Amino acid sequence: MRKIIISFCILFAALSLQAQSVNGIRIDGGNTPILVYLGGNQISLPTTTCFIANLNPGHYTVEVYATRFTRPGERVWKGEKLYKDYVYFDGRGVKEIWVDGRDNMHPERPDRPGQGGHRPGQGEHRPGYGYNRVMNDQLFQTFYNEMKKEPFKDDRIKLLNAALAGSDFTSAQCLQLTKLYTFDDDRMEIMKIMYPRIVDKEAFFTVINTLTFTSSKDKMNDFVIGYGRR
Repeated sequence: MRKIIISFCILFAALSLQAQSVNGIRIDGGNTPILVYLGGNQISLPTTTCFIANLNPGHYTVEVYATRFTRPGERVWKGEKLYKDYVYFDGRGVKEIWVDGRDNMHPERPDRPGQGGHRPGQGEHRPGYGYNRVMNDQLFQTFYNEMKKEPFKDDRIKLLNAALAGSDFTSAQCLQLTKLYTFDDDRMEIMKIMYPRIVDKEAFFTVINTLTFTSSKDKMNDFVIGYGRR
């Protein structure tokens, strides 16, 4: 018990540090499943929200197509083009692009230099938006080592829930944590706990694909689809 208390103290002290700010472009399809293309390259599977992180300043061709959620093994359907623009990103903060419907699609902020630019705080602190709360690499490594040292599953879950109370995570970070476990059931438990706080859900398929059995992948894909419909 003393070891657990010490671990919690270390973790909460670390979480008091400012989380790393993630920069990029966020495309929100509302209730419409979308496919996102950047510079002509597909960068997402069917999703309602896509976040393109850590882009360099510059202009980017962003295209958004209607799609539908697919089952494992089903081919991704590319439907009507909903949005296309040559978007300018200044390298700071989160630029929001809303695809609210087929007749109401617009960037939230101007796309060309000299026409407004980034407004600090816009987008980053909207309810449910956690890109400025992502645990930075140095802090995550500390947290990962604490998780790794815990010999018991229940104690690891307590540490994870404590971290989730103050930080969001990326798919890559979730993948690293799942590798602490050998069996699919244990990995799936971690995935389900973390998924609501994953900022780049469009990349979560890379985590699911590490599961050993097809049945496990099917269960996780069903969980993700069900979560997206809530």
